[in-house]
Amino acid sequence: MFVFGTADDVFAMAVRIEENGNAFYAGAAEITKNPEVKKLFEDLALMEASHIKIFRTLRSQLPDTASEAVWDPEGLAESYLEASADSHVFTVEAATDRLKTVKTAVEAVDMALLFEKDSLAFFLGIKEILPDPNGRDEIDKLIKSEMLHIRMLSGVKRRLAETGTGGIF
Repeated sequence: MFVFGTADDVFAMAVRIEENGNAFYAGAAEITKNPEVKKLFEDLALMEASHIKIFRTLRSQLPDTASEAVWDPEGLAESYLEASADSHVFTVEAATDRLKTVKTAVEAVDMALLFEKDSLAFFLGIKEILPDPNGRDEIDKLIKSEMLHIRMLSGVKRRLAETGTGGIF
């Protein structure tokens, strides 16, 4: 395929991903009894809320050509973004419904890690198709933030394993 959606469509998907992350983290923070995990999820919910604002701002600054299909002669952007998008749940309700299946803090952290890794892959794909170099700088900041989220979650998961408190949710 030679074209893939529009830049505006991609940013709309990015906002949705961040909304899902915010809903998941806020919901997980409400139900967890583990103080360290609760604090982590509260912090991540706030970070996701700031990402929503950034993506909305970037989306509003897209040029008029953002409603035109993105040129993708090798189909790389399309394949990359579709694979990333397929692994995400695109409704806030589904993100919070996933919490109903979580029984332990480790399960919640593992679910969050998958979400963050999928988000990272998606944002790397966005960066590749973004027409404005200035927007790429903002995407780079968000990519670094997603990487920080992964480090934060991995650190808590490691401590839960070390302390044997991973079953408390």
